[in-house]
Amino acid sequence: MLPRRLRNYVNNQNWTAIVIELLVVVLGVFIGLQVDNWNQTRIEQNTVKSYYDRLIEDLRTNADSFQARQNYYRKVQTFGQSALVTLQGSHAVSAEQFLIDAYQASQIWQVFINRAAFDEILSVGAMNTIPDVDARSRLTNYHSAFDGIAPQLNTLSAYREAIRSYIPIEIQRNITSNCGDMITVDAKGAIQNDLPDKCELNLDAATISAAKEALLVTPGIDAQLTRRLADLDMKLQILERNKVRSNKLADYLESNRP
Repeated sequence: MLPRRLRNYVNNQNWTAIVIELLVVVLGVFIGLQVDNWNQTRIEQNTVKSYYDRLIEDLRTNADSFQARQNYYRKVQTFGQSALVTLQGSHAVSAEQFLIDAYQASQIWQVFINRAAFDEILSVGAMNTIPDVDARSRLTNYHSAFDGIAPQLNTLSAYREAIRSYIPIEIQRNITSNCGDMITVDAKGAIQNDLPDKCELNLDAATISAAKEALLVTPGIDAQLTRRLADLDMKLQILERNKVRSNKLADYLESNRP
């Protein structure tokens, strides 16, 4: 239809109408392109907002995770300190409590971080959608730093291997059943873990007493436990530093989001 109208205008030498028709076409194309640009800009802005929201959520979750593991390892540390003073003869506890202390001192809760949003940004090559260059650098350094400290947080101790070799398996199973990790899931689906402050074993006194006496004379066990306590001190320090780093980076992203 449009070419026919234009032919009629040309045949009639209606140059004004021709100019108007061309202007209408050009204006329509321009408006269409502008609408596409506006839509693309809106989509990009929503994507950036979504990335910021998810990055901040991951960082807050990581901070909570570090705190939860601090709480857990402080309990492990208390059990270990009690077992050590018994091994050194500084004070006496019941045979049952000593075995519980010694075993609980070997407990671990491995540390991982939420990095789904950051990994997605990297996988789709969208790092430049984060407009703040400093934010990009901080995010990269944050995740690289955790990769470096993860082995220190998750490596198994020699004490753990030793104590689980020397305590009879029936006692270990009893401790696990009655005093083991209390695992739950919070409202966000994150795993929570805790150790009971008090528990009792369902074993006869003779079995417990024999296991205690054997453990007391195990060569080097007190040195291994001392090293374990030092390792726990280091873990607690690392967890505290990274909890603070996680919250600070989340605060920065919240304050500087586009």
